[in-house]
Amino acid sequence: EFSRRRLFQSSAVLAATGATSKSLFARDRRPKVTRLALQTLSRSLEGRLILPGEAGYTLAAFPNNARWADEHPLAVAMCKSPEDVQKCLRWVQEEGQTFAIRSGGHNYAGFSSTSGLLIHTRPLSQIRYDLDRGLAFVGAGANNQDLANALRHTPFTIPTGRCPTVGISGLVLGGGWGFSATHSGLTCDSLLSSEIVLANQNIVTAKADGPHEDLLWALRGGGGGNFGVNTSFTFQLHENRDEVTVFDILWPAEKQVELMLRLQEIQLDQATLLSTRSKIMPAKIQAGYKRDELMVTVIGQYFGPKAKALEALGPALSLVKPLQADIRQLPYWQARDFLLTNEPNGLYEVRSAYVADRLREEALETMLEWMMKWPGGSALPDSMGLLFAIGGKVKDLAPEATAYVHRKANFIFLIENLWTPMDKPGTMQAHRAWTQSYFTAMKPFLLPQNYVNFPNRDTPDFAKVYYGNNLKRLSQIKSIYDPKNIFQFHHSVPLPKSV
Repeated sequence: EFSRRRLFQSSAVLAATGATSKSLFARDRRPKVTRLALQTLSRSLEGRLILPGEAGYTLAAFPNNARWADEHPLAVAMCKSPEDVQKCLRWVQEEGQTFAIRSGGHNYAGFSSTSGLLIHTRPLSQIRYDLDRGLAFVGAGANNQDLANALRHTPFTIPTGRCPTVGISGLVLGGGWGFSATHSGLTCDSLLSSEIVLANQNIVTAKADGPHEDLLWALRGGGGGNFGVNTSFTFQLHENRDEVTVFDILWPAEKQVELMLRLQEIQLDQATLLSTRSKIMPAKIQAGYKRDELMVTVIGQYFGPKAKALEALGPALSLVKPLQADIRQLPYWQARDFLLTNEPNGLYEVRSAYVADRLREEALETMLEWMMKWPGGSALPDSMGLLFAIGGKVKDLAPEATAYVHRKANFIFLIENLWTPMDKPGTMQAHRAWTQSYFTAMKPFLLPQNYVNFPNRDTPDFAKVYYGNNLKRLSQIKSIYDPKNIFQFHHSVPLPKSV
């Protein structure tokens, strides 16, 4: 009776989140793991193998996106060294088990969750730097906050993301958007080398002008978990002695289209000095919004003094008087703290695509039309349609210079659904249907390209969408370093025969 009840509960969760019972039954076709096999792996590790029911298991296994919390790993390997990773990879291949790799656990589509062995690199979080050489050496388990803590007392930085608990590994391997990208490039543009454990358990260092130069090219935006388990990274530091100006501005629910047009124009006029995230949002939770209930907001930073930032933002500030305008000139690291967010978190799903130039009036009207059709729920839908600036310095490199191919885009458009435990499965299904219809309506205004760090499992032709014209080379590199496709998951880089 307990087994039947557990299966029913799991199936209900999977149905609510868009998965199927087929994947649930597929888990049971793996070879059974004996306690002796797990004990043998546990004794061999310098770190810790955590089994279900043991202290720390729930916390170690729980993902940032709780939609995938139902996928319970058979064990979590907290790896303290590259050799631990080697042993885990050897074990899963000998035992015929599935696995996933995790550093921060923020994969939007649950690709860092598994019912097999979870290879967790969080203990590999050491950070050191050489200011004379301008280098930072970062363990694969470090997150954005770890890096900020290590560098905040120096006049140097690395362009990274704003969410403190996002792992550096996932960030850099997918490209690395953040509020410094338009000024200093993506996180992957500062990557000089990476130590990685391959499918054959060899530990190699991928760097430019070395025997694995092709692998470094792939790691700079080719997505996490495709070629091996990264255990450390070496980054070029960026000197940053000047203060910057940060801002958080909210306008009343009027002239939304005109404001969004101006905010995009301001961003493009100040492409390498300004970085913005602008959006239209409601003030309260309800089903169905009217146009005069949707406000415009922008946050971001300007690499310069407050007077220059006010001058740059002037066309938007003068169009409509803001309800609030928090604009501050701060040292870089204090500015970074101002921009921090832990969202999304909990139960969520995103849809996104790149914008070549800007969203014009027709596209913005379409956004408003669909926002007014939101079906209702228990969480404030404050990210129903937003734009991240992704141009500026990012455009300095050619699309083929790194695996990150989206160098010609100016913005990322994103729709985000959030749920709470108060929302029933029907609400979640209505949200997902609304999001799909909304995203389909927006496609004529968007590029057929998506940021691999904003994945969605329902993305058709995902490999082409993520990697564009760089897919062929990525696939060839995959065949060199992972010819048996050991590193395979829902959206992994396919081998050449599949491209």
